[in-house]
Amino acid sequence: MIKSLIINEFIKAVNKKRTYIGFILLFILVPLIILAIGDGAEYLESQIYGQLRDSFMIVGTLTNGYLSTYLIIGILITQMPFLSTIVASEIFSREYSDGTFRMYLTRPVSRSKVLISKLLIVCFYTILLMFFFVFYTLLVSYLFLGPGDLAVFHKGLLFLSEDDIIWRFFLAYIISTTVMLTTSFLCLMLSTMSKNSVTPIIITISVVFIGSIISFIPLQLFESVNPYLFTGYLDLFLSSFHDPVPWNTIFISFGVCLFWSLFFLIIAFIIFNRKEILS
Repeated sequence: MIKSLIINEFIKAVNKKRTYIGFILLFILVPLIILAIGDGAEYLESQIYGQLRDSFMIVGTLTNGYLSTYLIIGILITQMPFLSTIVASEIFSREYSDGTFRMYLTRPVSRSKVLISKLLIVCFYTILLMFFFVFYTLLVSYLFLGPGDLAVFHKGLLFLSEDDIIWRFFLAYIISTTVMLTTSFLCLMLSTMSKNSVTPIIITISVVFIGSIISFIPLQLFESVNPYLFTGYLDLFLSSFHDPVPWNTIFISFGVCLFWSLFFLIIAFIIFNRKEILS
């Protein structure tokens, strides 16, 4: 029964135009940003090198596919919570408003199985979208600008050799996807409460926005709270390119995201199992 529910949810997701918004937007936007980075290579390198050009003779260019990917992920990562929650925002609320749950529940199927099937689709969509975001960006950047060493700012200017980069993008993907899954679970929980599919996504983005403010404002109260909020790890993917990689902080972020994910899902299970579906 659970298999047929998953297939049914998958078919419904595939047939909805909203499912493809994130992929289409990234497909168009990423190459445009890459072209802009390539066109502004000289200015970009002047910002990276600063006054180093006055002290050292620099050969070659740092504006390559790896730097482009690093910059694009940094630019767009704050927008990904909106794109990653498109499916989660309506996966329950749309069926409440359409009245299809009554037909669901006339069959001998538990609400828990219905929720699990929807949860798996949300997970699959979020993981796939983040994979497309990171590695489509990496592929197109590589094709347009080619390979090379990666220059990042960590305790000064850090140069990562070409053979030490790809695994770091995989790590960045894992870290960012973990945070996005937690964000999607928050939106899914809110979707179990609302008949309006817009409300869950607005509340979710508001939570992420407030969490981002807390992580950026240097107040003692905020700094003490921030490590316990999943929103505080939205830009943690940057640590994948540090030397050494702060594994302890990364594992802590996984623990925090796991805690909030379980919290959101438990609340979602409770709400959905107790909710009266009258229409």
